[in-house]
Amino acid sequence: MVFLLILLLTANPNLGNDFLPQEMTAEESLRVDEIGKGHIVTSPPSGWVETPGELEPLYGVFVTWRYGWYDYIFYEIVREVVEVSRAYIIVRSGSEQTNVTNYLNSHGVPLDSVYFMTFSNNSIWIRDYGPWFMRQEDNTEGIVDFIYNRPRPLDDTIPWRIGNAWGIQVYGSPLEHAGGNFMVDGLGTGFASDLIYDENLGYSPAEIESLMLAYSGLEQFIVVQKMNIEYTGHIDLWTKILNDTLVLVGEYAPGHPNYNLLNQNADLIASLKNREDFPFRVARMPMPWSMSDAPPTYLNSLMVNNKVLVPTWGLAEDDTAIFIYQQLLPDHQIVGINCSAMSGSGGAIHCITMQAPSRLYIHIKHYPLPDSTNDTLNPYRVRAQIITSSSLTAESTLVYYKINSSPAFDVTPLAAVGDTPGVYAGYIPAQSPGDTVYYYLQAKNSDNIRRTSPVDVPPHIYSFLVAPGVSIAEKGVQESGFTLTTYPNPAHRNLTFSLNLSEATNVRIEIYNVLGQRIKLLENVAYKPGEHTVVWNLLDDKNCPLKQGVYFYSIGIDEGAKKGKVLLIR
Repeated sequence: MVFLLILLLTANPNLGNDFLPQEMTAEESLRVDEIGKGHIVTSPPSGWVETPGELEPLYGVFVTWRYGWYDYIFYEIVREVVEVSRAYIIVRSGSEQTNVTNYLNSHGVPLDSVYFMTFSNNSIWIRDYGPWFMRQEDNTEGIVDFIYNRPRPLDDTIPWRIGNAWGIQVYGSPLEHAGGNFMVDGLGTGFASDLIYDENLGYSPAEIESLMLAYSGLEQFIVVQKMNIEYTGHIDLWTKILNDTLVLVGEYAPGHPNYNLLNQNADLIASLKNREDFPFRVARMPMPWSMSDAPPTYLNSLMVNNKVLVPTWGLAEDDTAIFIYQQLLPDHQIVGINCSAMSGSGGAIHCITMQAPSRLYIHIKHYPLPDSTNDTLNPYRVRAQIITSSSLTAESTLVYYKINSSPAFDVTPLAAVGDTPGVYAGYIPAQSPGDTVYYYLQAKNSDNIRRTSPVDVPPHIYSFLVAPGVSIAEKGVQESGFTLTTYPNPAHRNLTFSLNLSEATNVRIEIYNVLGQRIKLLENVAYKPGEHTVVWNLLDDKNCPLKQGVYFYSIGIDEGAKKGKVLLIR
């Protein structure tokens, strides 16, 4: 396969001006067996991996500019990008570079932040075949290369060529997965439509989740139903992650075939939480009424540092779309770019761009301490894994904490754990019963990058209650004579359910994943009054280990039920 890749990288095909649309052409549909034919699958990276969100600072933006097609739109994108970042323009030849250079010069675009890369390619849709950058546990960058879902071998090698040019290791995933069907929040949660199931029939949903965790670090991979009528099936036509908890979802008027579907998808996203245990908030964006299989959308936008480039279509709804972005992101410059020339193509700005995240970074992985503890003797250990582009500054890598309504925070060092590289810990002193402890983490490196966990401090902050004894079940269940304790949470090897029943009853314990699918029936038996302990070994009904992430339990008795969540860490 390596030899085939070398042939593709050095090939000099006919550089004619043939244009391939985003959809598969009739001729390509006869060659679907060639999809992924030259794709190289590698072992995944070892250890923790974090895929930055598109909302994070960027080093640059890639476009594949085929001169003569949508030149005005590419020009507008590059013009806006170079004001706040670098623009990497992929061309097929020196003559095409000259044409693009002349076009930019004639429109007054400065070239000091424009960089050309000469790579043979098949199409302009770099979002679908471009490189997905990620950070590795050893503080290095990597690139994940998915199989492009078109028989376009030159496009499919672009991530390898960028990785080779920049000296970045590339990891070849075995999944067929177009970038337009991929959204990440930068905190271990990813979203895709069920197109990913259609295109990977050789893998079960659980196997796909495992691969997304291994290659991209996604502890929570949310798959939602793709839109009706629309042909790409890509999530970036109706969804946009704006920050660590805010997701923008498209909305059609009642009566449209996608009205109920997008409402259901929005409700699902709003029911979820991110790694930092804060719920996703959902805002809605009106979608222009269209029965086309390539409808116009305002969600196919690009976030590039302090700007958002939004496609407009010469429609009455354009101004409303810009206004909504401005209201949701008041600290960003919202720039509308007329994409009416791309009407019917199935994509817009997001589809023809790909981001390269900043090379200066910190990523913090911290699982919040349990909501309550009855320990008033021992300090509370706050643990985190940190990936950083340079050494951390000890005087600025800290745990901030305060007790109850105190206006001031105390600090304690967040120091490296000697026998576990990349892991840091700090200790909050033991507190008294009834106290509520509020805390957050801060890390700063010698690149002068500062990051907190939670990301948005304030208004987000972690907290837990110091209470005597154990917490009891919710009020309705408590009145029925049923109390419950679960521990430890997060769970690593086992999870214990401790029940105390006041009378004989049937007990049913079920475990669900984030999609609401039952994955384990742990118990369904009649219990006598008294104390009972059930230990779950974190296996599903097929006795397969569950991947790291959030799961939900339901413990039902004859007169009530208790529901809760548990975080599995591996």
